[in-house]
Amino acid sequence: MKAGIKTILIVILILASGCSTRQKPNNLLPLVVISPETKGEYYIVKRGETLWSIAKCYAVNLDQLANFNRIDNAKSIEVGQKIFIPDEMRMNSENSQCKPGSLFDWPYKGEIVLGFNEQKQDVLNQGIDILAKQGNAISAAAAGNIVFTSQNLRGYGKTIIIAHNNDFVTVYSNNNENLVKTGDFVRQGQVIAKAGSTGRASSCLVHFELRKKNKPQNPILYLP
Repeated sequence: MKAGIKTILIVILILASGCSTRQKPNNLLPLVVISPETKGEYYIVKRGETLWSIAKCYAVNLDQLANFNRIDNAKSIEVGQKIFIPDEMRMNSENSQCKPGSLFDWPYKGEIVLGFNEQKQDVLNQGIDILAKQGNAISAAAAGNIVFTSQNLRGYGKTIIIAHNNDFVTVYSNNNENLVKTGDFVRQGQVIAKAGSTGRASSCLVHFELRKKNKPQNPILYLP
């Protein structure tokens, strides 16, 4: 069996089980306990960043930042990891805003009505649900290959799955109409579907999931 077919089957099996399986939240919580008296802010690591680039952006000492956050290897930080930046470490009083570009973009701009790992009808949400208008355009969050489409995936309805670089997969479901087919290559921002209420959706929603190595991730941590 080809590797691509194996990947598709694995994704389908995980999606099907995700409809009915409870999972513990995995929000990449910080490894250190911050005292309420310690002033500062959390920074969530974006793709392509290093601890050195974050330290430079906030004008703090790299070694001090690593020690405070109990990071043994400054090269080992991961996307979505929370880094605490104490105010007292900053070399100037400017309130830096470090917001580098993101690998992914929003598939649809709207109100999030159900967040990641929030529970509804005894099921933990594997992604986010965005309130939409019937027939509005849904876009690819990043460039990639369409590895799966379905007109009636259990619980998900009309669904599209895109495989991206670095073991990432995005899922778009509850669609009213799929506009791409398996095997297509799509660009970031390309319209791939129209919003709808298929599957278990009781109203018009864009259900969006982001997975790395088939493990559900909180999409909010990866979106700009």
